[in-house]
Amino acid sequence: MKHVKSISSSIFLAVLCVGVIWAENDLAVRFPMILGIVSVSSLLALLHALHRAPAGYENERGFHIRAPRKHVHPPRPVFATSGSRT
Repeated sequence: MKHVKSISSSIFLAVLCVGVIWAENDLAVRFPMILGIVSVSSLLALLHALHRAPAGYENERGFHIRAPRKHVHPPRPVFATSGSRT
């Protein structure tokens, strides 16, 4: 059953890719400038999402996301003034 699932998902992915390529080709022929703007903006959105993705690692038990570091507030600066009491 697992083998059938992977074959059907591969066929679905192939049909989806062919449909997207056909639609992009049709749009590129009709609106070449808009397609360029959409392509660049979608690439920038993808890069932004990849930059914000959590860092992780993968081992034999799967993918793991590292725990975020606790935010440590830096110490407040102490300014020396002429009339300070110490």
